[in-house]
Amino acid sequence: MPEQPKQELRVNAKPEELQGRYANIVSVTSQEREVIVDFVNRVGPEGQLVSRVVLNRFTAQELSEVLLQAIRQWEKIRYEIPNVPPEKT
Repeated sequence: MPEQPKQELRVNAKPEELQGRYANIVSVTSQEREVIVDFVNRVGPEGQLVSRVVLNRFTAQELSEVLLQAIRQWEKIRYEIPNVPPEKT
C-alpha cells in the first residue's frame, strides 16, 4: 500500500487558549472505546480541573508514543554523559 502524502492541518485557537494551563496531576480512565484524561491543578488540599480530554483509542496510543519519545529525548539531552576524552598523564 503506497504511503499517503501528509496533509497540512490548520488549527485555529483563541489567544487565551494558546497561553495554556498548568496541571500538576493527571488522571487517566478508560472505557470500552475512549480514554479520558483529566488534568488537575492541585494547590493544598483542593484541586481544580483544568481540562478534560476524551480520546479514541487510536489517538490515545499515538499520544502515549509521542509523550514517551519526548521524555526520552528530554532525558538524553539532560542526562547523557558527554564523550570527553581522558586526560593524558
